[in-house]
Amino acid sequence: MSASAYGRLPVPRLTPALLRLVKTGRVFSLGIDFQEGMLTPGAAMKSYSIAPHLRHGDESTIDPGTAAAETIRMSIHVGTHIDALCHIGEKQDTDGNPASDGEPRLYAGEGATVPASECVTSAGQAHLSIEQMPPIVTRAVLIDVAGYKGVEMLPPAYPIGAEDIRGALAAQGSEIGENTAVLIRTGTYALLRDGDPIYRDAQTGLNLGAAQYLVEQGMTLVGADNMAVEAMPPMDHSVHRYLLVHNGITHVENLNLDELAAVPCYEFLLIIAPLKLTGATGSWVNPIAIA
Repeated sequence: MSASAYGRLPVPRLTPALLRLVKTGRVFSLGIDFQEGMLTPGAAMKSYSIAPHLRHGDESTIDPGTAAAETIRMSIHVGTHIDALCHIGEKQDTDGNPASDGEPRLYAGEGATVPASECVTSAGQAHLSIEQMPPIVTRAVLIDVAGYKGVEMLPPAYPIGAEDIRGALAAQGSEIGENTAVLIRTGTYALLRDGDPIYRDAQTGLNLGAAQYLVEQGMTLVGADNMAVEAMPPMDHSVHRYLLVHNGITHVENLNLDELAAVPCYEFLLIIAPLKLTGATGSWVNPIAIA
């Protein structure tokens, strides 16, 4: 699959316009530290676990050299990660409307879907799985909604609406524009860092109206410092379905945006390189912002 065919993501190309975004050369890591037992979206997702299986001093074939290595076990959608377009589907009736008794379908291009049942094998997902996603090199804008509201952290389960997005953009003097990644700061990263289950159970994030507004403004990728980008409850994943299934726009979740906001830095070059995990529904990432 060509790089240009992966949803709304722009073809990765370092252009003069993107280079002009780099004004100080300061580099920000937007990933979180993976920790043993860290919060996950639910019981179906396995948390980060690390087990050394080779220790310095163990017998090895490189004597007098020594080596250490470990095995890591966790679900893809834990910690800072990016969703493949096959991660979320929507049950639809024969007319393409959402229906609880319908057939699960996945994004297959503008205005098109494909039955999810036709897209999986014993080796994992075969349609728009993460190894098909190109590297991401794009303009990005931070929208600090918590900062705009004058708080360190938005309230639990607060639904960020289009009026919040417009107000924050105006206060920052920011514009979205074509082929722009949008990163939403809610301030709730501290809850994940502290292992507070409110981070999972009462998620502050976008509502459907805000997501629709951002797409209208030219957004091609969305990320947030929460677990699902959208507000939860409700748990119907309406924003995921709108963005992934209907618009080919993927998510980056569990970001640490506090350092960017503290500067503040609202516009930057964003680089994300998904791992080539054949058949997977996403990839762990450490997004890099260069200001």
